[in-house]
Amino acid sequence: MEKLLRDKKTILLFVLPGLLFFVLIVAFPLFFTVLISFFNWGVGGPQKFLAFGNYTRLFTMDDTFLQAVKNTLLLTIGCLVTQAPLAVFFGYMLRKQFRGQGFFKTAFFIPNMISSVAAALMWSFILHPQFGIINNLLRFAGLDSLTRTWLGDPQTALMWVVMAIAWQFFGYHMIIYLTAMQNISTEIIEAASIDGANPFLNFWKITLPLIAPIMKVDFVLIVTGSLRTFDLIYAMTSGGPNHATEVVATHLYFRSFQGMQFGYGSSMAVILIILCLAATWIINTAFKKAESNIV
Repeated sequence: MEKLLRDKKTILLFVLPGLLFFVLIVAFPLFFTVLISFFNWGVGGPQKFLAFGNYTRLFTMDDTFLQAVKNTLLLTIGCLVTQAPLAVFFGYMLRKQFRGQGFFKTAFFIPNMISSVAAALMWSFILHPQFGIINNLLRFAGLDSLTRTWLGDPQTALMWVVMAIAWQFFGYHMIIYLTAMQNISTEIIEAASIDGANPFLNFWKITLPLIAPIMKVDFVLIVTGSLRTFDLIYAMTSGGPNHATEVVATHLYFRSFQGMQFGYGSSMAVILIILCLAATWIINTAFKKAESNIV
């Protein structure tokens, strides 16, 4: 085995298929996307080099893109402040063995297994102005004045999109935190309890700092996933009403695959990549202090 591990040709032979797969599926499309973002790349016409023309157009002439960036950031913040606290809370509640624990873990995780399009259709029915359960409950309670077209109102549409995303994915993040908490030594918790720490202090001073590295990874997953959200929004609102739920991914889709402006759409994809990288850097920087305190 040691001889095999020292054989560079054998190692290369095993690594090569995965490397080729990565280059074809990830590296080359990424490079090509960045490349054509500098061109007026359409269908049936000449590909004209524009340098930074597409990027200049994005920030100076495309009001819908600016609205999409704003909505994307609001949606990302909304998903982070809803999913992370819910996931930590329920993960903490389910960390100990009790009767029915398996049922609750399964029930919370099942929405993550549902197709985003199916989840979007379900929420569209729930929020339907005529036969949706939300408006019907309000009518039953005598609060007819509060009923509205939830997904047709620019003031509430994005909020409900955030709620739908949080409902679908918080169970996934809950499992991550639950696993992290169950790996904390019970001796540490018991020692803190003997020293007089109540459950809240145990959570705040012991559990939370110890799962900080996992929180950092999970925050990156939530933020980058929210920045790239497309299918649920497309099926639920198609970016409406009046671009109130338009995000960078949906605007990119409409310009690229309906408007056939592939160069312009690729420039949006590059901006989206930059947003994901910037968010990851911010989260890593913010968690450095917490990780250094644990060490």
